[in-house]
Amino acid sequence: MEQKLIKITTTFHNTWLINEKEDRFSRENNILFGDTLRLSISKNDSYYFSEAIALTYEKEILEKTKPSESEIAFFQYMKEVQEKNYSKSLTEHYHIEQYVISPELAEDFSAEN
Repeated sequence: MEQKLIKITTTFHNTWLINEKEDRFSRENNILFGDTLRLSISKNDSYYFSEAIALTYEKEILEKTKPSESEIAFFQYMKEVQEKNYSKSLTEHYHIEQYVISPELAEDFSAEN
């Protein structure tokens, strides 16, 4: 199946990579569906690759962009390993440091939602 990888930012202050897949249910309900990886995590969290999930409603997406080459490489890596604890070296290797959320900011986001 052809890969349709996009990067999205949601109203819940998260940035995701998603290999978008279409099905009748997602089209009819305006839901983004596919294989996903959340980039925005805190330092005490892990990265998880999830297959075939309904991620969010289209109305909750603030921005859709094309991922960078290093973000695409990280998506492919995570597709293989499925789960990986946060590490500074991992984020530096794939140039995703900007998505790491400080613990204080993560608490603020949780309180808002």
